[in-house]
Amino acid sequence: MHYILQDVMENPLVGEGSFFDSPTWRGDETDADVPGLVSFFEALARLTGRVHILVKPDGTYIGGLLESQDLRSLDTCLDLVDGVICATRPEFSRRLKEILAVKEQDVQTLILPFSMTDGHLIIRSTSISKAIVCLSLHRASEMVQPQLANLEEVFNLTHAEAVIVFNLFLGHTPQQIAAGHNNSIHTIRAHIRRCYDKLGITCREELWRKLNAYRLV
Repeated sequence: MHYILQDVMENPLVGEGSFFDSPTWRGDETDADVPGLVSFFEALARLTGRVHILVKPDGTYIGGLLESQDLRSLDTCLDLVDGVICATRPEFSRRLKEILAVKEQDVQTLILPFSMTDGHLIIRSTSISKAIVCLSLHRASEMVQPQLANLEEVFNLTHAEAVIVFNLFLGHTPQQIAAGHNNSIHTIRAHIRRCYDKLGITCREELWRKLNAYRLV
């Protein structure tokens, strides 16, 4: 038997379906190996930095949140009340019910504003089986710190160059980088020119485009 997770993850190495060995369950069955499925999505959350929640179509929580995670503290516009996922604001309840009723092999998206900070929560839903829906939560906010692959290893950068490149990726200006590292603007600009040479780029726009492919979170 296999887990067949259609369209849950886009993975060019495995094509349209991702297969995971399981002794008890296929995606079209309702008696899922729930503990194994929950463990998988908890591991996925640790790898991707995104929250993945398993619920029933009526919103009943199954699993997925790590021990350190709480929906309200994450400012996700969602809450867990009596074991059921619900919107913290009544005007979003109808749309939440709609994405929980997602059909098999379909993906629905709901965008909610944060409760306490600027930005939005992007919720994507897909049906794993008739009894289980997966919600993927993505925080679209400047407060979310991106993580990149090891730039020193990938592009043969020194540690100082990797720090500068990361700061550029975050949108910092050369003047801000110089002030933050107690360097002159001339030194930072020289570092940036060397970094551009090593990355094979000529401008900030190319830097963002190139490094985005190495973004982990």
